[in-house]
Amino acid sequence: MRNPWRQSTKALRDRVAVLAPAILLITVLGAGTVAQGVENTYASKQRDEKRQANTDTVTIIASSGASTYTRFAEDIQNVLDGINPNGLRVLPMIGRGGGQNFHDVLFLRGVDIGTTDADYMRYYKEKDPALYANAENRVHYIAKLFNAEFHVLAHTDIRSYNDLKGKKVNFWKPLSITAMAAQNIFRVLDIDVVPTNFDNDLAIEKLRSGEIAAVVRMGGAPQNDYVTVKPEDGFHLVPLTDASLPKDKFSKLMQLYVPAALKHDQYPQLIPEGQSVPTVAGSVVLAAYAWPENSEGYQRIATFVKMFFDNIDRFSDPSRHPKWREVNLAATVPGWTRFRAAQEWLDSHKSEIAASIDMKRDFERFMHDYQRTSGKRALTSGEQDALYQEFLAWWKSQAHRARN
Repeated sequence: MRNPWRQSTKALRDRVAVLAPAILLITVLGAGTVAQGVENTYASKQRDEKRQANTDTVTIIASSGASTYTRFAEDIQNVLDGINPNGLRVLPMIGRGGGQNFHDVLFLRGVDIGTTDADYMRYYKEKDPALYANAENRVHYIAKLFNAEFHVLAHTDIRSYNDLKGKKVNFWKPLSITAMAAQNIFRVLDIDVVPTNFDNDLAIEKLRSGEIAAVVRMGGAPQNDYVTVKPEDGFHLVPLTDASLPKDKFSKLMQLYVPAALKHDQYPQLIPEGQSVPTVAGSVVLAAYAWPENSEGYQRIATFVKMFFDNIDRFSDPSRHPKWREVNLAATVPGWTRFRAAQEWLDSHKSEIAASIDMKRDFERFMHDYQRTSGKRALTSGEQDALYQEFLAWWKSQAHRARN
């Protein structure tokens, strides 16, 4: 007699043997579906993160690490990135200088904004009218930043620019604001020199050894490039005065630049206390590519403009470059068009801007009259800036109390 239990067990084994491949297939397919789902989630998150990172980041191309261009870009990053850690990110980029920056804003993918000299608009349009046709419609300025002073560092036996005739003079990097300004100025003055293009640290060493006669630098004073210069080097900053030039030469120079002065508190190791060195200066601007208004590029730069303009007072802190005290957002730049979002911000803040300009002008007038009548020593520009910032903070606190 057959054992029914043994028969049922055998039947169960037979069924499991038949069903096992199907069960295995279902298990494998199920696991694959789960894995595919996880993979899709990762890919989706990565795509979203990449899109967000590019949407929320603005690049600013500057110059060498020691330049005023780069100091300004770093200050912008430090101020704006700290306002909202999850908001707009500013990414400074080391560049070759003003001329290359203008070209990079115009043509280089990944560059949103650049610091450049205002004169490069004219320079490039004259250099290649076809390549740079309508450049004024493709590159706009957000704001004028500061005046960049022309520096000529030489041994004290070089008393004037004429003494450099026929000698080696370092123009820094080709296409830099320094190289362009040096070419312009020496051409206008009809002084032929032999240009070299060493980086600034190497150039100063060659100046010490006598291999070159002077080191030229165009940039906002004080320049960090001169931190290694000591009084015992026997260097000085060569003055550029109207008295030392024929009148027709100086008038031509004034068509390109504005008069300026380098001061003791900017370069105490080079300029005696109470003295200054006359020179000329050009305008440095914050330039941006003129994207169409409905584009992602335009919206990204417009977001930057609002954050930058809304927080412009934060850049007057003593920890920032002293040239920020010169920034006037309303200042116009001849030959350039303002980036639309920047112009719209200015149009909506006219009364506040006017009040700020009037207040600073009144403060400077007060300081001049006070020092003239009190008999006390004149404050350095740094001390006067610090005092103005204290006054501005007090004024804002009074205005806030009045509103509340």
